[in-house]
Amino acid sequence: AADLLFIWLMLPETLPKDVKTSTSGRGDSWDLLSPLSLFHFSAVTRTKDPPSKDRMQKLQVLGLVYFCYLFLFSGLEFSLSFLTHQRFQFTSMQQGKMFFFIGVIMALIQGGYARRIKPGQHIGAVRKAMMTLIPAFVLIGLAQNITMLYTGLALYSYAAAIVVPCLSTLVADHGSANQKGTVMGILRSLGALARAFGPVVSSSVYWIAGAQTCFLITSAAFIIPLILLSKNRSLKD
Repeated sequence: AADLLFIWLMLPETLPKDVKTSTSGRGDSWDLLSPLSLFHFSAVTRTKDPPSKDRMQKLQVLGLVYFCYLFLFSGLEFSLSFLTHQRFQFTSMQQGKMFFFIGVIMALIQGGYARRIKPGQHIGAVRKAMMTLIPAFVLIGLAQNITMLYTGLALYSYAAAIVVPCLSTLVADHGSANQKGTVMGILRSLGALARAFGPVVSSSVYWIAGAQTCFLITSAAFIIPLILLSKNRSLKD
């Protein structure tokens, strides 16, 4: 709250009133609130000089890939603490060390590899990372010893460091300069929607069917965003 108050009082508005986008009321608000409108990026089509039909189609596919990925990923991420506590009796300290291990690998991958991915190579990088997640979560779900668990976590960390930054870069390339805020805002909304429902579904499967079933089923489900991404590759810029 203090941060927001400081920003409101001390930072000047950088967007002049004469160039602010005018809104038409409920229609524009609904485009940003309705999940269906978010998946269609409807708010982008209402802007001045909207992207072409082909680019809008590509944007919608990328948004769906982003949602599916985060829905599955956040669900297993949420269930990870249950698994380590239930199967390996991890204490809070051990879980903290585990997440520290994940964070260090992600930082190294993002700083040493992800930021150096060249334009035109992001889709390939995302595909490889998602394919890595399948054996990663299989190893975690089947792990009966710490070595197997941490091998899966290392693969998981690599993929986690690649997918979201690369997908965000791909989506940011769509639309003109004055549309990027709308485009990225919708993408973040889809991510928030996925993170809201993913853990609920995953934890329900976890406690009903068991850890192994939960992780194996969700691992196989990563084929869905991979198929969508293959469809995306067939679209022309």
